[in-house]
Amino acid sequence: MGKLMLWSLRNAKLVIIVNVIITLIFGYYALQIRVDSSTEGMMIDGDPAKDYHRDTVRKFGSDNITVVFVRDKNLFTPEKLKDAESVYYDLKDIKFEPKDPEEYVKAKDPEEYLKIKYPAAYAQLSQNPDEYAKLAKNPEEMGKLVADPEAFLKPKYPDKYKDLLKPNTAVSKEEYKNLIQEAVGRIGKPGVGRCESLFSVTNFKGVSGGLETNPLMDRAPDTVEEAKRIQADAMKSPLFMNSLVSKDGQMTAINLYIDVDPTEPEFHTNLSKKVDEVTAKYQAKFDRVFQFGNSYGRRNIGENIITDQARIVPLSCLVLIITIIIALRNFGAGIMPMITAGSSVIWTFGFMVLAGIPLNVLTVIVPSILLVIGSTEDLHMMHEYLESIEETNGNRDLSIKIMSGKLGLAVLMTSITTVVGFASIMYNDISMLVQFGQVATFALIVNPLSTFTFGPALLHHFGPTKVRKHEAKVHFIDGLFKGIANGTLALVNNPKRRIIIIVTLSVLTVAMFAATFLVKVNNDFMGYFKADSEIRKRSDTLHVELAGAQTFFIRINSGMPGTFKQAEYLSQVAALQQFMAQKGWFDKTESLADRVALIHREMNNGDKKFFGIPADSNLISQYLLFFQRDEISRFVTPDFSEVSIMVRHNVSASYEIAAILEELQKHMQKNVNPNFKFDFTGEYILINKAAESLAINSVTSLALTLFIVFLCMYFLFWSFKAGTISLVPNIFPIIAIYGVMGLLDIPLNVGTAMVADIAIGIAVDDTIHFMNRYKQAMQELQDSKAAVAAAVHDEVRPVVCSSIALAGGFAICAVSNFIPVIQFGLLSSAVMIIAIVGELLITPILLQSTQLITIWDMVGLKLQDAVIKTAPFFEGLRPWQRKKVCLLGRMVEKDAGEKAVVQGEYGKSMYLLLEGQADVIGRDEKTGQEITFAKLNPGDIFGEIALVEPGPRSADVRAVEPVKYLEIDWEGLKRIQNVYPRIGGKLFLNLSRILGQRLVHTNAMLFGKT
Repeated sequence: MGKLMLWSLRNAKLVIIVNVIITLIFGYYALQIRVDSSTEGMMIDGDPAKDYHRDTVRKFGSDNITVVFVRDKNLFTPEKLKDAESVYYDLKDIKFEPKDPEEYVKAKDPEEYLKIKYPAAYAQLSQNPDEYAKLAKNPEEMGKLVADPEAFLKPKYPDKYKDLLKPNTAVSKEEYKNLIQEAVGRIGKPGVGRCESLFSVTNFKGVSGGLETNPLMDRAPDTVEEAKRIQADAMKSPLFMNSLVSKDGQMTAINLYIDVDPTEPEFHTNLSKKVDEVTAKYQAKFDRVFQFGNSYGRRNIGENIITDQARIVPLSCLVLIITIIIALRNFGAGIMPMITAGSSVIWTFGFMVLAGIPLNVLTVIVPSILLVIGSTEDLHMMHEYLESIEETNGNRDLSIKIMSGKLGLAVLMTSITTVVGFASIMYNDISMLVQFGQVATFALIVNPLSTFTFGPALLHHFGPTKVRKHEAKVHFIDGLFKGIANGTLALVNNPKRRIIIIVTLSVLTVAMFAATFLVKVNNDFMGYFKADSEIRKRSDTLHVELAGAQTFFIRINSGMPGTFKQAEYLSQVAALQQFMAQKGWFDKTESLADRVALIHREMNNGDKKFFGIPADSNLISQYLLFFQRDEISRFVTPDFSEVSIMVRHNVSASYEIAAILEELQKHMQKNVNPNFKFDFTGEYILINKAAESLAINSVTSLALTLFIVFLCMYFLFWSFKAGTISLVPNIFPIIAIYGVMGLLDIPLNVGTAMVADIAIGIAVDDTIHFMNRYKQAMQELQDSKAAVAAAVHDEVRPVVCSSIALAGGFAICAVSNFIPVIQFGLLSSAVMIIAIVGELLITPILLQSTQLITIWDMVGLKLQDAVIKTAPFFEGLRPWQRKKVCLLGRMVEKDAGEKAVVQGEYGKSMYLLLEGQADVIGRDEKTGQEITFAKLNPGDIFGEIALVEPGPRSADVRAVEPVKYLEIDWEGLKRIQNVYPRIGGKLFLNLSRILGQRLVHTNAMLFGKT
């Protein structure tokens, strides 16, 4: 990154122009972004259960229902029923033209589309009636045929598939268009496909030993008496109670079964608005009229997504600008991050359009997350730039060069770890989370590129140059950070306080870890909305007045035609419904058994004790003749081999419904014919099923994130210990936040599932900066305590400010309309604050016992052959081990004529000459003239006596030419032994040999003099 920043500095104008062009191109596409309000993204991607659900819809009809509720205390009066009749007919007539008629026919009736589009292929396939019949009965295979006819037909007819795929040339374009329109007419236009209300249902009523099968109302009554009779009949029927009419007789429901237009993304919004248009005309005529259902829910999601976008992004910008300006006390420092992050947001929106990823409940918060996270690197960068401006007295370019040298490696690693944190979210089965991971990963790849290209270019032209005046009176913000740094060091440097910190944090970690087992998993659709939202209020009203808004189906398949005309097996369905009613889990269940039981009751003069399945199967067959096919099509297949029970309920938590279904499944295994197959399905089931994989995916992705971060840090510092140190202070806030979730009963959902991965990816950034600064300080100071102090003082401002900025940015999500987003924002905010504790207390304690070098340092350090081959101090060490020793010590450079050692100065270090030549010089006590005692070449050591016996230096060491040498003291040698015991052992052995040789040489000189 350092080289990239320097390149951007040299080509500032080009960088700005290219960034502007890229932003304009992506901006063009960004304007085409679409909103996805479907529930598909909440489900498991590629789940086979989706096919089972589609098969259920094909067999038993659409489960896409919109319910219009009409409430009035005088509902069953001629006037109100006439108004309700008008509502019914107005709603029944809601239809739309397909957005793309050809694609509509293709999606709704693939066989019809095949006949029109590829008549030759249809003729060929239908020559084998049995094979074609199987194909026609399998909508999935038929769908594959029309989606990619070449792939389907080529293996079957390799010689003539091209002829079979020729379009219908027997008709003109206009005729072809008419054929498509005729097909649309046969299929039915999208909109309300079927309307069920008190005006459309049959009133089965026993009269004088017979059975009347008249409509409950073929039209609104004219008299009060008629209205009361209708009310009595409606409230007597168990089929209508809590479904079409409330127990108090003051509310009725109109159920709209919707035929969706799959070619129109805005279909559900348009339908919901059209229903509102109809009901708006009758608001004044009833106490209350409102709609609820799938389309209304999707419309709410879409509108809330737009509202969230308009709220969260501007507030995130405002919070971050204010935080950075206050922290760095510079207006320009707050504006520049918004420019780089803002361009990244535009690039991200453009990418979403190109990749076909829409704005949904989760991707809508990516821009604000990008602003939040992107600004943290800007903050570190601007902090170093402003510090360098003081050093260079306002020189922009030189300040940028210093900044790039200090930050290059650190920002590269922080970018990698952040991207890893978000990319791990893609390791998931839930479509919405995968899309979020894809978008966020792209955003966090391009944002550093923008920051470290666009940023230096902008600083080159517009960067602040004002140097702060160091007055005697310290600014209160500077004083605050200095106080935090001093307080931190007072805690971590005091042995007793350090023990208290370690014990306290350990106890808290264990306690919070225990609390994590209280966390529950929830992916309930209604749980996405606030308790006081209109959609939740309507759902609760429905639950109290009629039956819950949430539905699913229980399918029981015998595999044998006529099975459920038999009393034994239909009784099992009735018994299952009775079991569920006794448990009180659900508000209402409906099936074929209800209808047969009602007929049986009415055929026995309405006696309640006869409301059940008759023992005679022949009687059941006779009762079924009273029904029109469309009256029972939702509950049984035409051949009576399979039945469906529709369940309406208000169970709001995934873990609750999972427990219920588990118990229900066990009951069915014991009480339903063991040869029958059964399962539960519906959009509600598919959404809640995703909760099962949510916990597994969360743990797996978190483990993957931790492992990758560990590997990054291990290879960066080439140390297992460094990898561990980088994780410890960042695991603590994760455990703490999951503990908080368990204690506060906050569930694991699509929002909170992201917190851990994102927090690790972000929080470790500060750790990397801290460790990098500590490494630099250690190389310079060669004192771990002093290096920790330097790192704390240098990093306290960016660490605290970035964490607060992140916390504030995430907390903005609290204004969202979606509960998972709110919980994600607040928990992420809490993690950022807790991470400050880990960074300022845990990291310094761990670093005091280690020393760091990076792989880049190892690669970048070049040692002369003489040092590698002949240096006695390095004897027995491999080249990479010699480099480690040099990097763990302090390397000093001197120009020709400068002194490395001054005679008479106190010293405690020894030196190893790495480059250049130097002379060891003393003075004649009598004449005062300089005497050259020895000439030093690369590989030679000097000053080694002071290492074991600190004291005044006995001679000068002066550079003959520019030199570079390694300085190392006794503490440094012990640190090397602690970090790398084998290397340390060899160094001590070599040092003892050198000192021994020096002793022998000295004795020889003394003996010679004697």
